Amino acid sequence: FKGILIKNILDMATGINCSEEYFDKNSCYYKYSQTVGDGYWDETSPSNPYEYIANLDVGRYIEQGKQFDYSGVNTFVLGWLVEKITGMQFQDAFSEMIWTKIGAERDAAIFSPRNGIPVTHGGFLSTQRDLARFGLLFTPSYKVVSKDRIISEQHISYLLNQGRPELIRYDNSRKIPKELKHNVYQWDMVYQNNDIYKGGWAGQGLIVNPIKDYVVVWNSYFKDKEESEIKLTPIIHQVLHSIEREK
Repeated sequence: FKGILIKNILDMATGINCSEEYFDKNSCYYKYSQTVGDGYWDETSPSNPYEYIANLDVGRYIEQGKQFDYSGVNTFVLGWLVEKITGMQFQDAFSEMIWTKIGAERDAAIFSPRNGIPVTHGGFLSTQRDLARFGLLFTPSYKVVSKDRIISEQHISYLLNQGRPELIRYDNSRKIPKELKHNVYQWDMVYQNNDIYKGGWAGQGLIVNPIKDYVVVWNSYFKDKEESEIKLTPIIHQVLHSIEREK
């Protein structure tokens, strides 16, 4: 990660050859997942994610800042950066700076199955209502949950307007729906209607719209008898569009 801009880590555009991989135990990503307890670990597996990532030497498949390529390793590095800046573990920093300031009804949790190291790429647990409270921080209704503006207007404007569409449209053969604008700062997608979306590994979702002032939270996808994943995001958007038409 030496020489990689933080902006490109946030936007999943590092160019590092360490894409998500859940089956090949010899892959860069799977070895990382073993270090945090997300992958199957044995005595031959690397043990320390900080050491593993610091010594990573897998090369780059493309120049940084050119192409979106999701990897939980990027998220872990960002969490590590938070820890270095604050001097706290990621979960403690998040608790002190965010969770304790939104009037949360319940504690949140982050998976830390190996050595107390948080799985920042996908181990966050909370109630739906509390996640919605977090989402309100990105809307004009932030005062419902916090007397202070935790997420600045400048940051929200950046999310809406300063993403790089070329990261997801790098390949003309990819069919990217016209309603999508860009990904940005760990948010999976920003839509033309200003919905900002983040999805979870099991289909969970959070949508915030800073312009239309709403937040939507849902649990996960639905699996039918054939174990097919019925994704809820398009259905949620249909519901939102119907509500807007009725107004």
